[in-house]
Amino acid sequence: MAELLGFTPVKRAVSMGKGIVCSFMGVVVSLQDARKSRGTDWVLDFTIQDDFSAGSVDGSSSMACRVFKPSQQTLPKIAGVGDIVILRNFKLNPWKERMDCVSQPLSRVLVFPADKIPVPELSQAYLLGTQRLQCNATPGAGEPTIAEQKAVLKLRHSSSRSAQDMRQHAAIASINTLNRRKEALIEDLMFDKFYNVKALVVNTYYTNHGTMELKVTDYTANKHLYEYVDPEIDRERAWRRDWPGPFGQVTMNVTLYEPHAAWARGNIRDGDFIFLRNLRTKQSRSNLLEGVLHEDRDMPDQVDVRKLFNESAIEEIERRRDAYEQRRPERGSVHLVNAPKKPSAKASAKKKAEKKEKQRLQKAAEVKELEEKQKAFEAERTGVNMNIRAAFHDVQRSNISEILHNRHLNATTAPKYTPFTLPFVNCKHSSRVRVVDFFPPELEYFTHSLSDPSWTPRPEEGPRWEWGFILLVEDGNVPRDTVPEQLRVVVNNNAAQYLGLPDARDLRTEPSVLAQLKEKLFILWGNLAELKDELRARNEDLPLPPGDNRLDNKPFDCIIEEYGLKVPETEEHPAGYQRLHKLAFTKILT
Repeated sequence: MAELLGFTPVKRAVSMGKGIVCSFMGVVVSLQDARKSRGTDWVLDFTIQDDFSAGSVDGSSSMACRVFKPSQQTLPKIAGVGDIVILRNFKLNPWKERMDCVSQPLSRVLVFPADKIPVPELSQAYLLGTQRLQCNATPGAGEPTIAEQKAVLKLRHSSSRSAQDMRQHAAIASINTLNRRKEALIEDLMFDKFYNVKALVVNTYYTNHGTMELKVTDYTANKHLYEYVDPEIDRERAWRRDWPGPFGQVTMNVTLYEPHAAWARGNIRDGDFIFLRNLRTKQSRSNLLEGVLHEDRDMPDQVDVRKLFNESAIEEIERRRDAYEQRRPERGSVHLVNAPKKPSAKASAKKKAEKKEKQRLQKAAEVKELEEKQKAFEAERTGVNMNIRAAFHDVQRSNISEILHNRHLNATTAPKYTPFTLPFVNCKHSSRVRVVDFFPPELEYFTHSLSDPSWTPRPEEGPRWEWGFILLVEDGNVPRDTVPEQLRVVVNNNAAQYLGLPDARDLRTEPSVLAQLKEKLFILWGNLAELKDELRARNEDLPLPPGDNRLDNKPFDCIIEEYGLKVPETEEHPAGYQRLHKLAFTKILT
């Protein structure tokens, strides 16, 4: 249809060459706020999609678009997600691994507001051409033809089933764009703005005001920072003789207020790589650039400082650090004109670096040993099961209530969009829980045959089996005289094998493997299985009522992952997804 009308399908445009001029028609599936370009123009970025037959958003039929205009008033009047646009004479521009379309002086845009496009039952007059669809056009775009009008109606109706997916995609795209725009190196920081910064901790300081101060660097220079003078280059100006480096204007002071300070005091050490989210820059009393992290008034418990685990980001900082270290001897040889010559500057620098590295490793080992001792003491004091180990142990834990009522389900984008609730959020939670029940009630049914049509919609031939069972968990420490909130957690094949269970097989035919499984799971849940068998023999079952202390097991740390399962659209699941939780990255150590 699109080719007959003179439009290029997005799928075909992806494989075309740079600079080719095409016309497109599509539904807006994400939209960013208008902004100033680096030059004098205004820019509007949005994404279109012209084919929804696959039932998904942001696939091979979607394309990023960019319109440049001399003023904000002359930009296309796109109201939001769901509007349909006609883009005439746009130029293809490859960017990284994708193909974008960008406006040029002869480009024209027509925008058809979603709320002005009639439903199929009221479209007859528009299809016949006796009535015109309402649209907003940039100068010189002209009126849409009857064929184009028919195509707009058809595209609107074909995309209507994906309305919820489009809103969800737009919300995620808006959040990701906001985060990307706030990412900055220290050299790019300016006063009175908010940034996300990745850096190395040089020093930590504790104050008497309930705050914590960090000195951080990413080895990029900013002229508004304090200059630490290298005493090997200029002894007269280097009044901080005890400063270990780095030297120059590459180190920024950051003040953490609660709750960020409390978390940092227990988790951040010199030499750690960290991520600072929503860091506010300001002018210090000495008129220098510094950063602060205050409490978030909307989310007072949110901690915006984290350890950095992104390997590529860490490697980038380390690369700049290596370049800085390599420059130091050269700088010294240039500026130390009157200094006595040393026998071997390179050998001395190498020896110095080796000594520094040895001290760093020794200090890191001591810190790690202290942390392990502290964890063991804390676990013994609180009764945590140390035979269960979870990844991301330094991430702040969430309780069951926070997982069930995930605040990120309430999506908020730009003010012009209507808030809505997401069906699920792909995320992971670190939590401390205890198991209070499981399903199926017999352990021999914890594995399932992949040839069983009642287990999988696509049965396979052959004797392949996989794990699949559910744990009912609650918070590890529940206050007395309270009814705890509980969460069903799926343990799939990957989670079971990470947990340390053997390869799945028919447990009904292998009693020795079943016995080993009972021993393994006893480490996880204590006397839960025996208590369940005892209760079921009396026509009772778990979970126990509040106050009943017959269940004897310890809480353990785990990772709980939230995800969505595609299901038929119903009143209960209007978006076609069921929200679920599963165990992840949790291991039985013995």
